[in-house]
Amino acid sequence: MDKVNIINKDTFFYFVKGDFSCNSFISGITLFIYRLENYVWTCNKGLHKIIHPIFIFIKRIFNIPSQISYKCKLGYKIRLPHKGDGVIISKYAEVGDNVTIYHQVTLGINENKNEIERKIIIGNDCYISVGAKIISCKLGDRVKVAPNKVIYFDCKSDVFVK
Repeated sequence: MDKVNIINKDTFFYFVKGDFSCNSFISGITLFIYRLENYVWTCNKGLHKIIHPIFIFIKRIFNIPSQISYKCKLGYKIRLPHKGDGVIISKYAEVGDNVTIYHQVTLGINENKNEIERKIIIGNDCYISVGAKIISCKLGDRVKVAPNKVIYFDCKSDVFVK
């Protein structure tokens, strides 16, 4: 499945089913709220402005411990072990399919770069370990990132970043 915004209800339910199949309840709810908010934002930005406070309220009710921008693009079957605790994903991020993102991971930007260079692109089947920080770069497919690693450079596919 390509890294695209969800644009119809069939695709929405396909992604939600995948999210709940490989995550805990809270991680599934976290991704469900992201997908729902992304769907509303994609379809009707005016409506999103009106109901955005409701999404914030729902996140507080479920005590969602992560910050995932509704403007980012997440692929199919994103795994957030440990309830996605402390995961921060920027609006500039594009995450591929079957990616595991452990707790305290940041997919952020270098604000000194221009709009095009700010992109964070994570390929398919990647593994991002505890505390990793990925800043405005591209990771290829099947990249594994060691714990507490700060990455600010592009990585090719099939690499283990220590």
